[in-house]
Amino acid sequence: MAHRTGLRSGFTLIELLIVLAVVAVVLTLAAPSFSSFILMQRLKSINAQVVTDLQYARSEAVSRGIPVHMKFRLAGGSVQTSCYILYTSTITPAPPCNCAAAEGSRCTNAATAELRTVQVQASLGVFIAIDPGDNFSFDPRTGGMVYGTYDYIGPPPEEYRIDVYADSARKLRDVLGPSGRVKVCRPSGSTIAGEPC
Repeated sequence: MAHRTGLRSGFTLIELLIVLAVVAVVLTLAAPSFSSFILMQRLKSINAQVVTDLQYARSEAVSRGIPVHMKFRLAGGSVQTSCYILYTSTITPAPPCNCAAAEGSRCTNAATAELRTVQVQASLGVFIAIDPGDNFSFDPRTGGMVYGTYDYIGPPPEEYRIDVYADSARKLRDVLGPSGRVKVCRPSGSTIAGEPC
């Protein structure tokens, strides 16, 4: 019986350790930019959801023939969640719904119906801010924006500004005008590419 001798192919322990050291150095250098990339994608995704929901609320008001209300709750202090809720009401003024409440208990008045709720945990590193106020409605006849509750009397604001941001350098702004249309822009100081506000 003949024995075959030959060279065995493979890696030595030293070669594997060198490769692991190089991979560790590359990961250490790439990790901060990768986490920044993930945060930017998260911010853009949440902003796209806000814009989609604004358009959805406007179209639902017109198609249902009743106002659709949008109410925000912003993170700050002990509150760790930014959220907003879209809902309808068959009575005026519309009783508020609470986007921070548990599912099934957000709209407690029988005259209200929840359409959609979005919650953004502060741990994601993305926040929502709105100015002025924290709520508005869409008119079922025109699809336009109505300030606060549907029966609000007085001049409405010229626009609502909804900011979705990670910090002052990474911020997108959704501008909602009286017509109910949304424009996305980049506020001053933001480094995100896009049309300036």
